[in-house]
Amino acid sequence: MSTALATQLAQFRAQSTNSLDLRAQKNAHSQSLLFEPGVAATQDFDTIYQICYEGLEELCRLDSRFSGFVGNIFSEQSKQEDRTQMTAAQNQQLDGVLEEFLCLIGSKLLLKPAIKAVEWLVRRFRVHENNTTCLVISFLPLHTTPIFATLLSILPQKIPSTLKFLHPYIQSLANPPRHTIAYTASNNRPFLGALSAHVLRSSRLGYQHPALISFWASIATEAVTSMLDQARSARLESQKQNQEDVTLFFLPILNEGLSMEGVSDLRVGCYMVLTILASKANLGDGLITALMEAVTSDWAQTSHAGLICLSVLAQQSPNAKLPKRVFKAVLALEKFEDDLMTLREQYKVERLTLGLVLGVISGLKRTRDANRIRLLRTLMEAGLMDEASTTTAIQSVLSATQTMTPETNPNFDVQGSLTDLILRLADSSSIGWLVQTTIKEFDLDNGQIQRLQRSLQSNEETSTLMIEDVDMGDADEQTLTEDFETLTRRIPTRTAYEISFLSYSDSYVFGSLKHAFIAMSVSSTDVDRFSNLPVLRKSLAMSEPLFVSFFIRVWCGNSPVIARAAAIRSVSSCVGAEPLTADVQIILPYLVFALADRSPKVRRAAAGLALALVPAYAKENENEKTRAKLPILGQEQIYGQGKETKELSWLSTNETHRFLADFLVPGLEECLLDERHISKLVSDNLNGSKHGKATNTIHKDLKTTLRLAIFNYLCSHVVNTPLYSVKFRLLRMLNQIPKVGSTSRTKLLLPLLSNVVSQNQEEQESHCRQEELDPLRFLDQVVDIVTPADREGIQTLKAITQPEDQPTSPMLRAATLRHIQKVWPSMKSDLQASFAKMLLEQAVETTGRQAGDDQGAQAIETLRALPLPTAILQSFLEGLPTVSSGLPDKPPASKRRRTSHGQSMNTAHPGANELLSIVRQIIVVLELVEGSKPERHPELLNGLFHVFSDLQHSSSRSYTATGYLQLLAMDSMLAIVKKVENLSTLHVDRSAIRADVLVDCIRSTESPQVRNTALLLVSALATVAPELILHSVMPVFTFMGANVLHQDDDFSAYVVKQTMESIVPRLVQSLHKRKEGPFAGVSELLLSFAAAFAHIPTQRRFDLFTSLADKVGPSDYLFALFAVMLDKYQNNRKVLQFATDLAGHYDVKTRLQTIEKYLQVILDVRRPKPTISARLLTIDVDHTADDAVANLLPLAVAVLCDVGLVSKASRIFGNEGEDAVAIQSCYEMVLEQVFILSEQCKSNKKLDAKALLIRRQVLRSLEHRLHDRKLNQASQTACLAFLPHLIAVIEETPDIELRYTAISCVDCVTEKFGKKDPSAVLAAVQTISGKNCLGAAESSLQVISLLCLATIVEASGDMFISVVPKTFPAAINHLGASIAEDVEDESLHNAAYSFLGALLVYVPWAITGADLDRLLTISYESANAEIGELCAQSRLEALALVPKQVELRECFAALVRTWPSAMTGGPLAVKELLQILRQAIDLQPKSMIVKQSETLGGLFLKILDLRRVQLSPPTEDSYDANDIDEVEDAVNESAIAMIYKLNDATFRPLFLRILDWTTTPTSKKDDKARIYRQVTWYTFLLKFFDTLKSIVTSYAGLILEDSVEILKNFSPEDKSSMELWRRVTLTLSKTFEHDQDDFYQAPAHFAPVSTALLSQLTHAAEIPLLPELIPAIAELAVATDSSAHHKELNAAILKYMRSNSAAVRLAAVQCEKALTERLGEEWLALLPEMLPFISEALEDDDEGVEKEVQRWVVGIEGILGESLDPMLQ
Repeated sequence: MSTALATQLAQFRAQSTNSLDLRAQKNAHSQSLLFEPGVAATQDFDTIYQICYEGLEELCRLDSRFSGFVGNIFSEQSKQEDRTQMTAAQNQQLDGVLEEFLCLIGSKLLLKPAIKAVEWLVRRFRVHENNTTCLVISFLPLHTTPIFATLLSILPQKIPSTLKFLHPYIQSLANPPRHTIAYTASNNRPFLGALSAHVLRSSRLGYQHPALISFWASIATEAVTSMLDQARSARLESQKQNQEDVTLFFLPILNEGLSMEGVSDLRVGCYMVLTILASKANLGDGLITALMEAVTSDWAQTSHAGLICLSVLAQQSPNAKLPKRVFKAVLALEKFEDDLMTLREQYKVERLTLGLVLGVISGLKRTRDANRIRLLRTLMEAGLMDEASTTTAIQSVLSATQTMTPETNPNFDVQGSLTDLILRLADSSSIGWLVQTTIKEFDLDNGQIQRLQRSLQSNEETSTLMIEDVDMGDADEQTLTEDFETLTRRIPTRTAYEISFLSYSDSYVFGSLKHAFIAMSVSSTDVDRFSNLPVLRKSLAMSEPLFVSFFIRVWCGNSPVIARAAAIRSVSSCVGAEPLTADVQIILPYLVFALADRSPKVRRAAAGLALALVPAYAKENENEKTRAKLPILGQEQIYGQGKETKELSWLSTNETHRFLADFLVPGLEECLLDERHISKLVSDNLNGSKHGKATNTIHKDLKTTLRLAIFNYLCSHVVNTPLYSVKFRLLRMLNQIPKVGSTSRTKLLLPLLSNVVSQNQEEQESHCRQEELDPLRFLDQVVDIVTPADREGIQTLKAITQPEDQPTSPMLRAATLRHIQKVWPSMKSDLQASFAKMLLEQAVETTGRQAGDDQGAQAIETLRALPLPTAILQSFLEGLPTVSSGLPDKPPASKRRRTSHGQSMNTAHPGANELLSIVRQIIVVLELVEGSKPERHPELLNGLFHVFSDLQHSSSRSYTATGYLQLLAMDSMLAIVKKVENLSTLHVDRSAIRADVLVDCIRSTESPQVRNTALLLVSALATVAPELILHSVMPVFTFMGANVLHQDDDFSAYVVKQTMESIVPRLVQSLHKRKEGPFAGVSELLLSFAAAFAHIPTQRRFDLFTSLADKVGPSDYLFALFAVMLDKYQNNRKVLQFATDLAGHYDVKTRLQTIEKYLQVILDVRRPKPTISARLLTIDVDHTADDAVANLLPLAVAVLCDVGLVSKASRIFGNEGEDAVAIQSCYEMVLEQVFILSEQCKSNKKLDAKALLIRRQVLRSLEHRLHDRKLNQASQTACLAFLPHLIAVIEETPDIELRYTAISCVDCVTEKFGKKDPSAVLAAVQTISGKNCLGAAESSLQVISLLCLATIVEASGDMFISVVPKTFPAAINHLGASIAEDVEDESLHNAAYSFLGALLVYVPWAITGADLDRLLTISYESANAEIGELCAQSRLEALALVPKQVELRECFAALVRTWPSAMTGGPLAVKELLQILRQAIDLQPKSMIVKQSETLGGLFLKILDLRRVQLSPPTEDSYDANDIDEVEDAVNESAIAMIYKLNDATFRPLFLRILDWTTTPTSKKDDKARIYRQVTWYTFLLKFFDTLKSIVTSYAGLILEDSVEILKNFSPEDKSSMELWRRVTLTLSKTFEHDQDDFYQAPAHFAPVSTALLSQLTHAAEIPLLPELIPAIAELAVATDSSAHHKELNAAILKYMRSNSAAVRLAAVQCEKALTERLGEEWLALLPEMLPFISEALEDDDEGVEKEVQRWVVGIEGILGESLDPMLQ
């Protein structure tokens, strides 16, 4: 037990900083994010500070906020700071600064400068130990990147419990997967709290970044989901408590996150968490209200996501009405209705929309604006609510209509507006049916609502009822009268000064008149009475426009359909009632407007008006003078007294008639069917017959003068009408007409555009909102006035986009830019250039703009959308200023003085703003060029190269970041060059191509993207203009080897591939033209790639070097590549294997040619004056020629050893074609060089060893070739002649592998040609069987020697007999060695059996009996060893040859002699002996078997005694019962096979011999032995009688006495005795079953056996009788087939039915039942004798006996077909 002092010391040691442990300090100092521990340990703080400070400087250039840390943690003094010497307060203050810095740098951690800066915190301030949590969380969003694994490598062993989930990843230095972090956040609240606190602190400081916020939001969302899922419980109280815990955990985080201003990403993340929380947890009403208010506070930048969250909260809220603050916040959003429409597709917004509707309704008491009514209609018609919510909203509107009176809101007619709203909603196609249903079911107590109901009823009637009143009762008529009086009571009887309701001045009576008319429009009577009101002055309708203008304004407004149609009909009845006294052409523009109405009712009414006007004008047709003098209604005052009326163009009366009769009326029928037809009708007729021929809209061709008059007329009304809805609808028609005659629409309609330009955006939106128009669509139609060919119009548009005096409406500007995009292709080139220049100036201009001004962005987007022609792009490029013009004369020094760090970071050169402007202009232009598909503008290549050259020149200035600009320029140039490469018809200005600039860029840039793109451009230029590129391309490959080839990304790999494919072939081609030849240049190229091999990603090496070899020519330079690679990486196995694999990629001929040249290089090294090798290899004092040869030789060996090479060469040789000749020639050259090299290397042991490898490969190649197809005669002779050389190699070489290969070659030669010259082959036997081969200690040599000897036996035949005495014992010995304990050499085992099998096949007579005994004995041992299936197969195949090839007598004798060995070997050995025995019996004829019957009998007696030997007494080595049974089954099968080949005279003595053997005990006292023999004997007899059936029934008499004796004397307590009893019973049953000779009919046979069997029933209590005994008794009864015998059996059985033992009685009943089932009626002849016993048994005391008797009785009744009850009674 430790003392208190020991405990304190242990705690102190755990907290110690190892200040005195130098090794620990060194280990701590070596922990680094940048350097390996070995390098980091050698660095001092000055070196580290210099490196890390450079990173901070770069960060300060990117973000000035980092400069605030220059004076503290990155000051010069920080190098001396030691945290162990600081106080707790100082450390706490330092922690705050460090964690603030980590918060700030989180967004830059993927940049190298950021890692440098963090390195200082790690090395100097030990943040990984003292601020572990903050550091890890700062890096955690990058948990899948390599830098995070590096961070894990420096974390201390003891990390905070918050981060305990990182333990396994720290140990393995593996990146933690995202699901691990999410799981930890769900189950480790301190971790989630720390992560959330870090995010909140970063956001509070303004240091948040998207990666951190999105990471936190996703993790927190998954965590809250998992936590709420875990909170579920079967107990509601427990679940509620768990959900409250989760909610309380997140609420402070969400509260703080939502309260922060200006952090929109964090708010969105909070919305995500809050959405999950609200949807899965049961939040109270008060909490939901508070959360709603938190969501909508300061949500201007996140309103879309906020609406999603708000909709979820609203769905969970029990209160449908939104809180006031929330309602106001939603209404303050711009276009929130569109957001709701978008959200509806994915989220449920019903409750939120309903809350807004209820809020709008409740606010109508105080509103003065009709916009709320429009909003209400929009929300209800938009389909945002389900049926139930919509019904609630409708009911709320109806309720408000009832409850609100004029006194409720004196400033606004709420009740009338709601009535109008309901009528419009009733006409709605989406919810009209629901509105009507709700009104019918609503409790009506207001006259106005009753009128609504009647309106809906009238809508259901036919259209004729729209003109005439419905027949009503007196009560209804009285109600209508009262309603009319009530509605008109507040209407003045006359107007103050209005003469037209279409004037621009406000009307004080129009609103009340309109509401009254809408309410009365449901009844034609009320409409007529309304028309006659004094205020409308209907009597003056033809002299002043007041009457007509009122109804025009009604039907052109947003009134209900029924009101619009009624208004048109009122005018129609007025003008058609009497002859015209005035020209009412003022109606025509609005008539056209009505014909385009969506409602068929309105269009039908408009058609009626047109048809009424035609005859009215036709009446004047007879008197042309009168018609010409008709005054025009409203000519002086229709739009007021101002210029709007004066500027109108009018038609003559005749033109008006033509307009109606020839223009409108012919197409009225189609207009009724389709609202869009009027637009087509107007455009086609005014465009003329040329435009309208393809359609049927032109019914009568109009003259140009008439078309122009109508066009002027309509355009003037569009310009001057105050109704924006009319302007919009008519503009949609007129904008399809470019011009009529020589008058363009722009000329006529341009004043309208000017008027709109003069308005601000609020005015435009107000006008459109009042008439329920979309301002954007309206403005689009307005700017569409301008045609692309109209210069004045284009200049107006230009003025809109670049106003000089006052800012233009942003919506109008946007519409103008959209129109420019549409008409751009049709604009003239000078207008395009002017407009494009103006847009470019706006795009790059940054001075004088206010915050939120997006003119520049709009200009850029427009330019990007425009198909800019080449001339404009060229002018853009030519107009670009140079970057160098914005730079100071003297560039800054490359290094800053250490004493001026603070000042240098905060100063900028004077031209900084100018430089930024230049860079912005270049970016815009280059992006435009790139987006304009530069391949279509090859003329831009010159300008792009000029820009690129300037950028490259300025890139040396440290404060200019030109990488992105260079990328833009090169991307465009690359596209152009590729296009030129693919199309030979295109040409470029080659003088503009600057290869030197590109090469300089490749060498100087630090950006991988710039470098890769430059390489791609060089590659493309090498195809288009190779003469300009190739002279300066070698530095490119040198640089590629040092940089690009190291990259592991797909794009870098693509760049390298393209560069090689484009440049290398042309480079090699150009090198061939040099006088000195291509080898020097190619070798330099290969050296560049070889130097980069170690740095190239492993997965890309093979494809890269394959491509390189393909491009330089593998047959010419692959050997050089191998040489430089192995020389560069000496003794490197990976490089050797790679080179081997690379060679394997090519065909056989190329590989052999490569090795031939490669060996030439090796030979060249040893020459006094090397040539080729001097360029490829490094030969000096440290690396001699012998070293070079030793380094290069293994590759030649590896390539020649390749199995694929040999197999492919063999196939080619087999075809004997031209390829075979070429390959043979190459192979001969290789062999020649090998022998030369071998001779040169003998003096050097090291090199001789290398040459030995090649000799091995030569022999292997010979071996593989011999394995191939048939060879010609010359090859056969050569191979046989080569045998002595092979024998000499075997005898002389000490190299095991070479000796092995030589023996293998002897084996192949023997197999192919040995039979043609056996003597030549036999000469090798002595060597093969000698001590160097068969007698060698190596297992591999023993194996190949045995296999070779087996082949020689096959080839030489009888000639091998002389060496059998020498080889056979050796093979047996090797076989024994292969199965020795702890050895199990399968190959040696199988090889030995292969040789022994060959001996048995070809020289069996050479094998003596002793040899055969040894073979069988060792085989038994092999079987017992169980060393594998293949070994067992080879052994069985060899042993199967013994009965085939060995004489039968000798075979049986060997089996008898080896039986003890087999039995000792185990069951498997015995089974294999029996298999040999069975095969011998099956193979030999009957005569041979009869001759050997005595021997066989003796063998069978030995085998049948196996059970006794193994079990009396049993030992540990004894066989188990299953093994004995399997052996006996095999013995019985063999015995039966033998019996088939013996006659009775031969077999019966043998049978009696065995019977006598079974009854003769081995000793008088050993009863067990006798029982074991009898068990085996009766097992055989069971098989014997079952197989031979009735043929051997007579043999039953021989065993009958013995069987009866066994049944009488068996002991139920002894298992072996019981087994004997069972087998005797089964054997007797088989004899009964197959007795066809009435053997058992004889009383001498029947009596003893029946008595013995029936007596066994007395043992029923001790043994089971059903499986064996009872079936045997039944078979005996069937076999006897005698009534006397049956009666005897039945009497004996019935006697047992009265036994005192219930078991005996039950057995007797079961026996009777079995006999009844087997014999049927034959047995039931004894039924009278049975009945008394049955009757007694049915009342037996034992329930089992009673039930069995009942079953027996059922069986009897089934056979007899009658019941036994009468008999039993």
